[in-house]
Amino acid sequence: MGEVTLLIYAATAMALGLKARARTLEKFILGDTLGTRAMVATIVSTFYGASAILGGVSLTYQVGLGAIWFMVPFYLGNVAMVLLLGRIARSRSYTLPHFLGGFYGREFAVASSVLLATLCLVPEEIIAGGKILALFTSMPVEAAMGVMACVLIVPVVLGGMKADVMTDITQFVLMLLMLGVVIPPVLGLWLDLGAAGPEESVVIPAEYFNPCAYMSGQEIGVLFVLLFFLPLTSAPLYQRFFASESEACSRKSVLYSIVTWMAIDAVVILCGLAALRRFPHLDDPDLALIMLGEALSPLGRAVFFVGLLAAIMSTVNSFLQSGAASLAYDVFRHFRPATGPERLLALSRVFVVVLGGVSLLLALWFQMIVPALLFTLSMWTAGTLVPILAALTGRRLRKSTALYSLLSGAGSSLIWKMWQPFELDALFVGLGFSLLVALLLEIVQNQ
Repeated sequence: MGEVTLLIYAATAMALGLKARARTLEKFILGDTLGTRAMVATIVSTFYGASAILGGVSLTYQVGLGAIWFMVPFYLGNVAMVLLLGRIARSRSYTLPHFLGGFYGREFAVASSVLLATLCLVPEEIIAGGKILALFTSMPVEAAMGVMACVLIVPVVLGGMKADVMTDITQFVLMLLMLGVVIPPVLGLWLDLGAAGPEESVVIPAEYFNPCAYMSGQEIGVLFVLLFFLPLTSAPLYQRFFASESEACSRKSVLYSIVTWMAIDAVVILCGLAALRRFPHLDDPDLALIMLGEALSPLGRAVFFVGLLAAIMSTVNSFLQSGAASLAYDVFRHFRPATGPERLLALSRVFVVVLGGVSLLLALWFQMIVPALLFTLSMWTAGTLVPILAALTGRRLRKSTALYSLLSGAGSSLIWKMWQPFELDALFVGLGFSLLVALLLEIVQNQ
């Protein structure tokens, strides 16, 4: 059943990719102009893939209401984005590095594009897909990750941004259906302890309802900083603003998306606590939501399985497409200005395969969703946050200052992550170095 469902879903996704096949570089990067409905579907789907849904249920299973630190800062960051998106909406840029290059020059665009490639790696989605396939089929986890990588990469290679948006709209509906089928058994578990009976369920300790009980101040700080600034530094979100029909459309779309995410997260928290009550001794918390889905009827399991695949693909499409397009448009074009659009389009497709392959290797290494997500997000945030905030708030840095701020932030974060001399998170080290270098260079150059 699982293998057949996977084949049907993969064939459908590839058919959509062929139908929306990008034939020009502009179509691959931006696709068509987006109205409010399409914007909401693609924004919600881009950010709420496996890392948000499976990862959110997994985190709730481990720390209870401490999972709100994985959610609330993200809402607040999107509100901040609504207030600051005027400069973005009025820009005629193609990619986030292209946009930043308008402030800080081509060298910064190239450096930020290379760093963007790390953010656009998607090991957490491949991990989630592999674990889902391994439970719903007879494949081992590692082989399932390889299969998922192929299923996720091909539609992006074919279609680019237009295929991304088309599949996002379909996947948005499938994702909501998946959450819908799991709500009745979850509520049933809370109302009458479910069909298993009270002897097989446990009472959740009171600490799980305290958001700070199982998380240290540093862990809360890391999640708050990363998730609050994620919208402000997200390349896929910027691309959607560049393709939006108007600034007003962009603002409405983000606000509607916040409301949708809040509804999804309410279900995510209920599922995490229900899984803890029903399956209190899971060795792998990433399986919490999947175990709830396995208890559904055959039809419910099929809908659940397809919905999870849709949640994964929606995020992978957006990030692989953004990273690959930027490498071709912002990096390769810089070193080979005479390269024609057809060659850059072909290179964009090659870079999708490269990023997907690296993501698979990282997935096989990490094996857990949330750590993989935080690894790729921390370096990007540490390097780009200071220059991006300066650009959006009108406090433009000198070109050299912005470039060295980016390099010092990303580099120190990576070095600290590998060295780790004591328990201070690499994100704070990177942000500190990035800000310090920016301040010192600005002071020296003003004298």
